[in-house]
Amino acid sequence: MNESQRSRIIIALMKREGGFVDHPDDRGGATNYGITQRVATEHGYRGSMRDLPQEMAEKIYLKTYWHAMKLDEISARAPALAIAMLDYGVHSGTKRAARQLQEVLNVLSNNGRRWPAIEIDGCIGSQTLTAMDAMLKLRGVGCGYTLANTLNALRLAWLVELARRDPSQQAFAQGWIDRVVRLGEEMYDTGNDTGTRSHQISSQRGSRHGMV
Repeated sequence: MNESQRSRIIIALMKREGGFVDHPDDRGGATNYGITQRVATEHGYRGSMRDLPQEMAEKIYLKTYWHAMKLDEISARAPALAIAMLDYGVHSGTKRAARQLQEVLNVLSNNGRRWPAIEIDGCIGSQTLTAMDAMLKLRGVGCGYTLANTLNALRLAWLVELARRDPSQQAFAQGWIDRVVRLGEEMYDTGNDTGTRSHQISSQRGSRHGMV
């Protein structure tokens, strides 16, 4: 994936996040483009969150989320999964997103018979990428959608449970759910970035709402 393609994915994410928001029940406080004031400050920003430059927000996403989760490596294998992982990591933390992927890969390994089990540490590294390579070799390029859809399903279940346990967060529940559902559509519009889109979509369209 080249720089332009990666930038388009990050800009699409910022559009989903929206502009300046300062909801009293949002534990993250004031945000702009989905960036919290704490994260912006850690990256050297000292101005009002209302005025956070889009270019700086994009750089923060690239460093703090994209590179932190090795999404260049993941997108080379499964562009849809990179989109799902980026959105999950930004919304709920990179560690949670990475752990969830590792847990799914371990379940699909069939007790380590298909590929070695991964340590669930929330860090994307050689073990996780090797497991993905083994799955792609076994199941074909379309399995990237399997992983992405499974991640989205587990994420939805967790968000509903989060709102159930904490009524103060129910004000956000509909937006959370809509966000993940719309993301499922965006994963099927990765353009011609990999040269495999036609094969991926033709093999997956018939089961978009199920598992391969």
